[in-house]
Amino acid sequence: AFQDNNNIYLVMDLLTGGDLRYQMCRRRKFTEEQTKYFLACLLLALEYIHSNIIIHRDIKPENLVLDSKGNVHLTDFGIAKYQHVNNAKDTSGTPGYMSPEVMCGLNHSIAVDFFALGVIGYEFMNGVRPYLGNSRKEIKEKIMARQAMIKTTEVPHGWSTEAVDCINRLLLRKPCKRLGYNGAKEVKHHPWFKDF
Repeated sequence: AFQDNNNIYLVMDLLTGGDLRYQMCRRRKFTEEQTKYFLACLLLALEYIHSNIIIHRDIKPENLVLDSKGNVHLTDFGIAKYQHVNNAKDTSGTPGYMSPEVMCGLNHSIAVDFFALGVIGYEFMNGVRPYLGNSRKEIKEKIMARQAMIKTTEVPHGWSTEAVDCINRLLLRKPCKRLGYNGAKEVKHHPWFKDF
């Protein structure tokens, strides 16, 4: 970034692959291998920002941009915050990707970003988010009414049980039980990412 007397200039990486929402509109669903790659890229980004005590709080396909080689870059830190203990009033985000603790106005941690990772994994697998609605209130009611889970009878052809388990554990409503509550290493050690 630099400025002159009249302007502030921001120089950013050229990312020509479009965002993942654009790619989803073109394909609707991704394969397990594509999903694992995209989530692994995002997982590394989360590991880095979380190590710097930052919660992104708005993980969604529109904020995941591909470079020309297909690598995912995390963008839009407009509502990111340094993590602190009393953050119940910090309830910004996109409702379809917000964790239950943020929706309910509770104190939250890095686990909110891992919930969004689970929502994205679910969406890439099924072509639709686990909780749908036209308003934040409607989505909150659906989150509170039932635990989203991919059932073994709903697994698309070509997807492994390890992928299903990982996504289901990222979507757990109670943050202390959610995969990633103890950090990115917990997710990286899940069998789905073994030897990745």
